[in-house]
Amino acid sequence: MEQDDIVAGWSERIARATETGAPLRLRGGGTKDWYGQTLQGEILDTRTYRGIISYDPAELVITARSGTPLAEVEAQQREHGQMLPFEPPHFGRGATIGGCIAVGIAGPRRAWTGAARDFVLGAVVMNRHGQVCCTSASKWSRTSRVMTCRACSRVRSARSV
Repeated sequence: MEQDDIVAGWSERIARATETGAPLRLRGGGTKDWYGQTLQGEILDTRTYRGIISYDPAELVITARSGTPLAEVEAQQREHGQMLPFEPPHFGRGATIGGCIAVGIAGPRRAWTGAARDFVLGAVVMNRHGQVCCTSASKWSRTSRVMTCRACSRVRSARSV
């Protein structure tokens, strides 16, 4: 399935849910289902909308779709001696970068490096009417409908903390 088809399908489902008042439950790998309130609503699975769009190790900027596995993002960064500075816990093999940002749980470095949200430069989101809304970012492609994060740091600098 093409990425634009996935976004169009989500748009229709979200608009329909708004019209009928039916709750939706956005879910990637489901590794954080235990966190927060009681789960309810039809699942809108984000895992089909995945992939690293761009990665610029020199600029410490990665652009990825919400359903991209966190392990895939971290593996890409490891190849360049980098890491996510907020140390997101996985809570399972299916953890996604979208879930990481949505839930905002960070590891022990948070006190020194900041929370996950502190590294988000821009995002493309969908409102309750199924309309795509864009935020600005220094590295941006309006047509790619992705989240751009300044979410990496040099491993050596992280060890010095």
